Amino acid sequence: MAGRKEKLLAVAGTDFDRSYAGTQNLLEALGEVFEVEAYVFTDARRGGWYGRLPFRCHAFALRGSMWDAGRWRLMSKLFRLFVWFRMLFARHVLITETAYLAEAALAKKIRGRHMVLAQFCQELALPEEYPQDRWPSTQKRWARVPDIVIDVDPFRAKIRMEYYGLAKMPHVLRNTFPLSQMPPRAPRGRLWELAGIPPPPAGLPVLVHVGGVGREKPFERIIDAVAESGAPVFLLAFCAATEEKIRGLREYASRKMASGHFHFCPPVSREALRASLWEADAGVVDYSFSVEPTANQRYCAPTKLYEFMACGLAVLGSDNESLRSIIEQEGMGLCARGDSPRDLALALSEMLRTGLEGMKKRAGLVFAERYSYETACAAEVRRIADEMRSIAG
Repeated sequence: MAGRKEKLLAVAGTDFDRSYAGTQNLLEALGEVFEVEAYVFTDARRGGWYGRLPFRCHAFALRGSMWDAGRWRLMSKLFRLFVWFRMLFARHVLITETAYLAEAALAKKIRGRHMVLAQFCQELALPEEYPQDRWPSTQKRWARVPDIVIDVDPFRAKIRMEYYGLAKMPHVLRNTFPLSQMPPRAPRGRLWELAGIPPPPAGLPVLVHVGGVGREKPFERIIDAVAESGAPVFLLAFCAATEEKIRGLREYASRKMASGHFHFCPPVSREALRASLWEADAGVVDYSFSVEPTANQRYCAPTKLYEFMACGLAVLGSDNESLRSIIEQEGMGLCARGDSPRDLALALSEMLRTGLEGMKKRAGLVFAERYSYETACAAEVRRIADEMRSIAG
């Protein structure tokens, strides 16, 4: 676009220095078209990270600070009032999730066609499935207000359109990441340095888990599946959990698996893992509908799936159509055909019987060709930008 860029006001409803990195990727990509100015209400220890982004990001790092003590509701309301006021004077506005949807809807009602509103939804929380939360009802009330809706999964996008009666299918930006963010391969042995143990015996396939180990993805299921498969495999897990929880998982695994065939440790930096996971053979992504019977759980393809692909790992997935449409369609792994750990065990055994090398090779190739942010999302971001400018007139 020739001349000065138009401004885009972005208000993040969820911190995006971790799991919601799709917000960062989207804003960086939109920064090629718009002059992006973002706002996020965050905690004191995260504030500095936002200041290093390649676009203007104002981090109100008040949670956990001296200003926050006993005044959480007041500070939150003041921030809401501030971003609503900013929306009143913005031509292009992007919000993430539902946190500021009510404020954006009110600003949109006042501004009308003079404000273009986009909403980037990385979760699908239907009110009937999350009755304990108030945000799903907020989403249901204002879902048709945004001019542009963005989802992270094609299955979720279809459900979102039908459930909320949207006029058109949401755009889809997968939970992947840019190939340019892949660091060079670390030297052999670095993965085991990160884990704090010597490498397992040569020839023993390594199945790796990265991330949470509770709530909607209990790690005990994966332990049970590996144990029931009886397959010669080494289970390595970098667990986002307390040391007490990890210790409990070790004790649980010791009753199920052979000694020396597993190791669970705390998380390490994502960049370090991306450089080192190539030493493993397969990654496991387990989101079981029986654990959390929601559409959000049934249809999900998290960033760890794409990280495993980028690192050249075969992937073992749960009985999940979003996972299956990538893992099995691309021939880079298998998904369970049921929700029990036994179903996951059968899929693991079949993967090992079929052979992992071909799956690993295909995983790396298809990530670069079709699933990196550059190949899967860049063109869609340009379409979103063009639509925003077209609506603005």
